[in-house]
Amino acid sequence: MKAKEFKPLPAQPAPVSTIGVIPWLRNNLLSSPFNITVTVIIVAALLAIVPDMLDWLIFSANWSGETQAACVKDGACWVFISAWSQQIFYGSYPDGEIWRVNLSLLLLAGVIASSFALPARLRNKVSVPAYLCLPFVCLLILDGSYIGLKEVTTDLWGGFSLNVLIAAASIIIAFPFGFLWALGRQSDMPFARSVSVTCIEFFRGTPILALFFMGSVMLPLFFPANVSVDKLLRVWIILVLFMSAYMAEVFRSGFAAIPKGQYEAADSIGLGYWQKTLLIIFPQVIKVSMPNILATFVMVFKNTVFLLVIAVPEMLQVIMAALSNSNWLGGHAIEGYLFVGFIFWICCFSMSLLATSIEKKLDTSHKN
Repeated sequence: MKAKEFKPLPAQPAPVSTIGVIPWLRNNLLSSPFNITVTVIIVAALLAIVPDMLDWLIFSANWSGETQAACVKDGACWVFISAWSQQIFYGSYPDGEIWRVNLSLLLLAGVIASSFALPARLRNKVSVPAYLCLPFVCLLILDGSYIGLKEVTTDLWGGFSLNVLIAAASIIIAFPFGFLWALGRQSDMPFARSVSVTCIEFFRGTPILALFFMGSVMLPLFFPANVSVDKLLRVWIILVLFMSAYMAEVFRSGFAAIPKGQYEAADSIGLGYWQKTLLIIFPQVIKVSMPNILATFVMVFKNTVFLLVIAVPEMLQVIMAALSNSNWLGGHAIEGYLFVGFIFWICCFSMSLLATSIEKKLDTSHKN
């Protein structure tokens, strides 16, 4: 007698009791007496706080006007932010030259976009040189004196655009420095290893505020008396070195995570040291270190607000100067600090999304 062919039954849909909003609430928020108590407390707190908060932030807020006299409602005075918006984003950069700041920001966005839009065969050949050249191109555009434009001295640069551009320039230049310091730290050459370890430990172990004061006050002492180094350039050097030290440790952990067999396989096919490092090891280091790399980028971006302690007019410094202005002595600190926090949160969250996208592209686990 011929055996019957086995035919599996069609897949059944998930039970109604396990999908949807109600099952999710029951399983996640109301699954036990403790969870029910915590949920009720949190919901009650939100109901007590959120309506008044939204009313102050949005519904009863002052949105239109140019002076403090326009703030007649009981809500937030967003007129303060509107009136100071140009200084908040561009500092004291001349009105007719603001297009140069916008061009620099567009170039930064374009270089980042090219890393995703270009074909894989062109990505390293085009994007990497573009990244390395970007800080110096932006410097020429913003200064202007070297390319036939009106000179704008660095004491007029400022605002949120300065936070973005100096953080981006520090990250870009510190990336190869950190890589070289990481290689030096694990090098077999005593001199290279000693120099790398000393630099890394010094800049990682010294508070960023102390480094800024050193760069602002002490660094000029190492130059000849007739040589004057711009303060913003000194700050940039400090940020690059600070970032390089942290990136070196990130890369070192990445190198430690690479199996020894990868090094042996590269040696077995006759690759030299730099070929092995750049073509085989470094791409894997980037992949395993991406979360830590992102955390370092966010840290450096947020640390740019500390420039205010040496009177560099970044975004927070501009807000503090606006709050002390005689025409705005109405106590708008909450609005100013909330706006700064919101802008920085948007940027950091965007960097997180960008890093998540990069991690997905680098993922080779082939999960279904």
